Amino acid sequence: MHKTYTARLLSLAVLSLAAAGAAPAKFEVVSSAENANVMTVESETAVENFTGRTNKISGTLTFDPVARTGSGTVVIDGASIDTGIATRNGHMRSAAWLNFDRAPQVKFTATRVTRVSGDQYRVTGNLTLNGITKPVTADATVRYTPAGDSTKAAGLKGNVLAVSTKFNVKLSDFGVKNGQITSGRVNDELAISVRFVASDG
Repeated sequence: MHKTYTARLLSLAVLSLAAAGAAPAKFEVVSSAENANVMTVESETAVENFTGRTNKISGTLTFDPVARTGSGTVVIDGASIDTGIATRNGHMRSAAWLNFDRAPQVKFTATRVTRVSGDQYRVTGNLTLNGITKPVTADATVRYTPAGDSTKAAGLKGNVLAVSTKFNVKLSDFGVKNGQITSGRVNDELAISVRFVASDG
């Protein structure tokens, strides 16, 4: 009887340790990793195409590598987006376009993260652009790498998450109305791509 009781205690201890190990960890976007962090925005029409780019990404995530669940908020400095033409950058920051001079943050807050298979997830949340918040659902790749030689070689501390996602947004949904959109010179729909690394170290 004593052996049975001891075995039960050991089993409970193991289960408790497993549960503790499954707790979500807090990850911070490694803002200094400019070679790994990038956000691009693309517009394509019959008359004009452009791509904007920035490395200024920040945010805080939680991720449970056992349960494969997570949440968090990622912020992009929209005012730093560079399209390669200074005049166009100024137009993008103005109130007539994306209003980054007054509302520079492009913010996404995940409200639901569902694993599809492997490292593939479906993420639902709220996107704030031009001071307006709308629901967005996107597919994302989330790769978890425990701390080790590869993470150290990359100059990263602790366990690491590598996240990438692509989705489209309609400018008109976020209060952007401009004659160049109506005329077809600029697309009302922008393709946004974001990738970054985050660490719990």
